[in-house]
Amino acid sequence: MNVLITAIGKRVQLLNYLRRSLNIVGIDCSSLNAAKNFVDKFYEVPNCTDESYIREIIKICKIENVDLIIPLYEKEFEVLENNREKFKSIGVEILLSSKEIIEICNDKISTHKFFKENNIISPTSYSKKQIQSRIDNNQDIDYPLMIKPINGMGSIDVFKVNNSYELKFFLNYVKNPIIQSFIEGTEYTIDVLLDLDANIISLVPRVRIEVRSGEVSKSRVEKNIKIIKKTEELIYKLKKYGDIKGPLTIQCIVNDSGIYFIEINCRFGGGVPLSFESGIDYGNYIKKMYDGESIERIYNFKELTMIRYDFAVYEE
Repeated sequence: MNVLITAIGKRVQLLNYLRRSLNIVGIDCSSLNAAKNFVDKFYEVPNCTDESYIREIIKICKIENVDLIIPLYEKEFEVLENNREKFKSIGVEILLSSKEIIEICNDKISTHKFFKENNIISPTSYSKKQIQSRIDNNQDIDYPLMIKPINGMGSIDVFKVNNSYELKFFLNYVKNPIIQSFIEGTEYTIDVLLDLDANIISLVPRVRIEVRSGEVSKSRVEKNIKIIKKTEELIYKLKKYGDIKGPLTIQCIVNDSGIYFIEINCRFGGGVPLSFESGIDYGNYIKKMYDGESIERIYNFKELTMIRYDFAVYEE
């Protein structure tokens, strides 16, 4: 099966695992990336905001007889979804949830609205307008807070706010922000894979022990039954909003007060190699999905710890 993966950048481990079952065509908007050395074929493409982006990918799909596209970068999701039918017309599927789900996941205000509508515990959240109104009317604000871009990724422009001085500064510094109550506790990422009918194939919680530049550097798989059950409930509720399939990366914080869900992403997370190593063979399951084979849910996975280190590729 020929699979095109976008924005490969430095996702070397992910690609190596997927290549065990799939033939991988990698694309990126820069040729200066490490992952191009770990795919079967690499193409440099325009940025996803360029009008020729879709045209170039279609051309590559035809040349390489691509069966499936797996996008890794949130900013590409909308343009790929809007052109899904063009790809279908040449026999190419996209492993990506529907437009409605993308909107919920990519826009943190929409994510918070989804949580609130479905009685899912999450941090108290404010838009810039709402928090500014509280400031102007001298209403109490409980610190600390977290401020981050509504459409942000990773840890870019994410800040802890400890007082009114910092809040006023970061409200002007962070573009289009969401402001949330700061939740103390243990952070978890849940790696989920859904089949084409939104049935859960695998659901693996892992503790975020240490994070560097928004990506986990130390992590441990934990069969936390409470997190598993709450995540299953979240997915069941999310199904009502649109078609969900493929990978989801869900984040939560756990403390004595409960499980606070904070993010949902329609893609493979940066720490997903730990779930591969724990026994979840994503490449094989994806191949079976598109071959029309039924896949029983994987409940048995190993509780491993991942400790990452740097590695480099050298070019002349």
